[in-house]
Amino acid sequence: MTQARQASGSSVRALVLALVSLAACGHHDRPAPSPDPERQHRVIEPPSGRVRPLPPHAIRADGVGPYRLGAPLADLLDQLPSGPRIATLDIPGVVHRSMLRAEDDAILIGGEPLGRASFVAVVGGEVARTESGLHVGSTRADIGPLQDDPLRARDPRVVVPQAMPGARILLDGDRVAAIVITADDEAPRAGSSDCTRPAGSPDGKKLGACLSAGGEIIAIDGDDIAVRAPDGEKPIAAVRVSGLVFAAPLQSPVDGRDELVAIARTDDTAARTWSLVAFHLEGNHLVKTMEQTVYVLSATGARWIGAELKDLDLYLELISRPEAIEVGGLLTSRPGDADHPSALKLRDIVVISPTTVARRRAKSAPPEASDAGSVNDGHP
Repeated sequence: MTQARQASGSSVRALVLALVSLAACGHHDRPAPSPDPERQHRVIEPPSGRVRPLPPHAIRADGVGPYRLGAPLADLLDQLPSGPRIATLDIPGVVHRSMLRAEDDAILIGGEPLGRASFVAVVGGEVARTESGLHVGSTRADIGPLQDDPLRARDPRVVVPQAMPGARILLDGDRVAAIVITADDEAPRAGSSDCTRPAGSPDGKKLGACLSAGGEIIAIDGDDIAVRAPDGEKPIAAVRVSGLVFAAPLQSPVDGRDELVAIARTDDTAARTWSLVAFHLEGNHLVKTMEQTVYVLSATGARWIGAELKDLDLYLELISRPEAIEVGGLLTSRPGDADHPSALKLRDIVVISPTTVARRRAKSAPPEASDAGSVNDGHP
């Protein structure tokens, strides 16, 4: 009995030892758990290439968005997507500029070839706007108070806001067709005057002037220009300027008196010609003091810049200097005609090369021609 118990106990111990041995072996065969790997941090690489600001851009006195006045054109070109984005506009005596196209041709930047940007023009409606919200497509009323400088006379289709004297707002009827930012050139100081210009009419058909100490009204009707007393209807003097584009008073910086200046345009199949003519009022006579062709656009010149002559126009501005009148402005291209929607949009705008017309002493006119005159063509 005792032996049986001893045998049974030995068997149990052997079984336990076997189980322990198997457990130990299983433990050693299992690979040791590896420590948790460290969490990988995500690294975002900066985008390759240059980051470009997107429209709408801000229109400021020093440029439009990233397109700043005075910046090298080569640097601005590097900011644009690849492709044919630069052109040279060259018409002898009219324009010699390089021009960049940006934002799907809605912004134009130009300056001297291989030089710096001297103007930035906006021709697209949604691409840029001023701090006040003015943009291409705004109304004339949205522009606000306008600059009134007696030493400047400009095409009535161009106005300058008081808040931004370097801007030129091009109007198409009552709508803004383009906004051009240029450096603000200082005109000479006005001479002292004892005359205040009378108020004109809102439609621009009647303009206040100080051709004499008493003040006058310049009334424009087609090609006919009449000078009247502020409270009178009978003309003091009259003149007809064929092809009249606009007429305006322009103050002399020498004596503070206004002269009557007019821009005329004549067209034929081969050329468009712009001329400047000016008059002094002496008693009841308008005396012509200057007449000179200032710009000629030929059909050949138009083709040099990839345009048709009929699509080109000039928006001129006159600055009164002591010895001369400086003439400058903008060349525009408007493809299409009134029967097509594209006629409403300007394609190209570029600042033209200035020219000067020297003043000469006025000569008295003979009595029989003293109250009327005529400019029959655009040539002196």
